[in-house]
Amino acid sequence: MDGVKEAIARAPRTGLGIARPWLVALLTCLLLPLPGCGFDLSASQPRSRYQASLERAFPDPRAQALAIAAERGDAAEIRRLMQDEGVDPDVIFGGQSGGMPLLAWPIYSGSPEGLRAMLEAGADPNARKPYPVRRGSSPQYYGNAMVWAAEQDDPVYLGILLDYGGDPDTRNANGEALLFHAFIKQNKWRNVQLLVERGADVNADVSLGRTITEVYASRGGFKMVHWLLEHGAEPGREFVHGEPVQKSDSRTINSIFWHPGNPEDPSWQRVCQQWLADQEFERPPMPDHYRKMRARLGFPDDESEIHIL
Repeated sequence: MDGVKEAIARAPRTGLGIARPWLVALLTCLLLPLPGCGFDLSASQPRSRYQASLERAFPDPRAQALAIAAERGDAAEIRRLMQDEGVDPDVIFGGQSGGMPLLAWPIYSGSPEGLRAMLEAGADPNARKPYPVRRGSSPQYYGNAMVWAAEQDDPVYLGILLDYGGDPDTRNANGEALLFHAFIKQNKWRNVQLLVERGADVNADVSLGRTITEVYASRGGFKMVHWLLEHGAEPGREFVHGEPVQKSDSRTINSIFWHPGNPEDPSWQRVCQQWLADQEFERPPMPDHYRKMRARLGFPDDESEIHIL
């Protein structure tokens, strides 16, 4: 108010020594945030590098303000908005599907500092929005920030969320474990490792009754298979009607012994076979689908001709 008075005192005068009325009104509009003055000062506010996407994802200006602060890594502004202004990211969801958590914005925009600051200010790393489902149906959820982090090339985001209580056994919108989600998003192996190291169930049904070890073994990823075996994976684990069982001829064991593998470098498959031998697993009969695969690819397909690598 003092600034307005000083500006009016210096304003040009009429012949009667009175500040011109129109100028008084203009100065008041410019110097005081009064509603209805008709001046849009939003251009002076910080904007996102992805402003159009942000506005589509989160139309609420308060949500946009928090997203921009997170994108910029502005911890003080994040605390102010969350703790003083009451902007709660745990209940703000948007994006094309309507289920993107606001906490995922610093992941989307590449700001680990902003992600950490939001968590420091009290954001829940496991917050997620339920799908609308029929009464009596099992609840299903959109992917939360953990899902967004698990598909990133850089594991820093997943590590930060885990540091603040993120659940390593989180599942995506399809009900698939993060271990599988990281795999199907162009094999984010470092994220798979981080999840296992931070407590994810390495023997869980990650998708359609498969363990993550089986997923890698069936694709010839034996370097990954060996790492998983060394970190508690059970090679005999399978699921029957959703229940875990142990089988001496599991799909994982069959893959280790019978998958054609990499003919140019069979070393990791050989290491996995030796690991099984050391644990007293015997080689099971060759499954018919591997016999056909080997014949189709020009590999020996007679068991008597196939020796342990």
